[in-house]
Amino acid sequence: MKAFVIDKQSKLPLHFQIYEDIKGKIESKKLQAGDKIPSEKELQTLYDVSRITVRRAIHDLENEGFVKKSQGKGTIVCSTKQKYDLKRLSSFSEDVKEHGEISSSIIREFKIVKADHKTAYSLGILEGEEVYYLERSRLSGDTVVGLHKAFIKKTDEISLDRLEFDETTSLYERLKMKGIQLKYANEILEAQMPDKEIKKGLGMKDNIPIFFKERITYDTSGVPIEFVKMYYRSDVYQYKVTLDVNDGSKNL
Repeated sequence: MKAFVIDKQSKLPLHFQIYEDIKGKIESKKLQAGDKIPSEKELQTLYDVSRITVRRAIHDLENEGFVKKSQGKGTIVCSTKQKYDLKRLSSFSEDVKEHGEISSSIIREFKIVKADHKTAYSLGILEGEEVYYLERSRLSGDTVVGLHKAFIKKTDEISLDRLEFDETTSLYERLKMKGIQLKYANEILEAQMPDKEIKKGLGMKDNIPIFFKERITYDTSGVPIEFVKMYYRSDVYQYKVTLDVNDGSKNL
C-alpha cells in the first residue's frame, strides 16, 4: 500500500489524515473487500507517525465499518456500504446501477393473495380483495442486500404472471410497459431486529439490526398501486438525506 505524505504542519490531526487516506483508497477500490491492510508497525513506518496515531486512525475506520480486525489475519477491509438517496422515487435496479453494480433478484414467491386489513388500507381497496404478492431477495453484484415483499393492486390494467419475472426483471419497468406510470411514494423507515425468516431472506448470520421500510407507491393520478415491505442489511446499506433550510425559518 502506497501512503501519501502526512502534512505535519496542517491543522488537521495526523490520525484524521491517515483515516482519510485509507478511507479514500477503500472507496476508490484501490483497497478492496477482503484485502489486508498493513500492520500497525508497517503503517507507522509508511506514514512516519507514532503507533498511537496509527491506532486511533484504525480505530476510527473500524468504528465506521471500513475495516475489521480478524484473529490470525490482521485488519481486513470490509465491503463498503452503498449510499442511497431518500429524496427521489427509484427502483432497486436503478439504485444499484448508479453505484456501478449489477442488480439481480431471487424470486422467492409469486402468488395471488387476499389483502389483509393493512394491505387493503394502503392500496385503497376492500379487505379480502385479491392482490399480487411478489417476494424477492435483492442482490447487488453477488451480495444479497435486501428482501422485498410487494403487494401490487390487481386490476384489468395490471395483469401480472410469474413467467414475467426473472432474476433481472424490474417491477417498475414491467408496470411502465403496461401503461402504469408511477409518480411518487410515501415511505416509513425504521430499525428492526430481523426474525429467522428475514435473516434467511437476507442471507444473514449475524444478529444485527436492519433497515425496514414500508412504501406506498402512487401513479400519476394519485392512485396507490403498490404496498411494499423492504428489509435491508445495515452492514452493506446506508441512506443519505439532503436537508434544506426552510425559507420561513429565521433562527436555527
